[in-house]
Amino acid sequence: MKKILFLLLLPITCFAQSEISNFWEYGDGSRGISTVINDQDDSYMIIKDKIEGSFVPILYLNPDGTFYSTTTSECGNDCFYHSSGTFKKIDETHIQLQIKESGQAGLCRGGSITNTEPRDLGIFEIKTYEDRYILIKINSK
Repeated sequence: MKKILFLLLLPITCFAQSEISNFWEYGDGSRGISTVINDQDDSYMIIKDKIEGSFVPILYLNPDGTFYSTTTSECGNDCFYHSSGTFKKIDETHIQLQIKESGQAGLCRGGSITNTEPRDLGIFEIKTYEDRYILIKINSK
């Protein structure tokens, strides 16, 4: 009976592992994200497929363990928020994020601002869904 149960659950386990492994494949490096990585939010939605749009926050995860997150605009006449830093793969379903620099540029109230104070955002669990990943903070700063 245990062998039968194991054989029935094996394909589900393998599917889940291959889906989460796709999170770590970089491709062209860019993915849509719910908001620019910052020290205020405790969760982020990351779109699996590259998305197009006039004002879409984008996340670049680079093979060297760095990230860059920014807002985009087709016309360029806007206020753009950005952050960059490092990420560390804890295991297949956990990631640690640290911001090295963040700010705003373009047509912003108060002009361009850059913050270079490093901020450890903590560890996030990566949950996998059909069309997206959700990063959920699991520890405090």
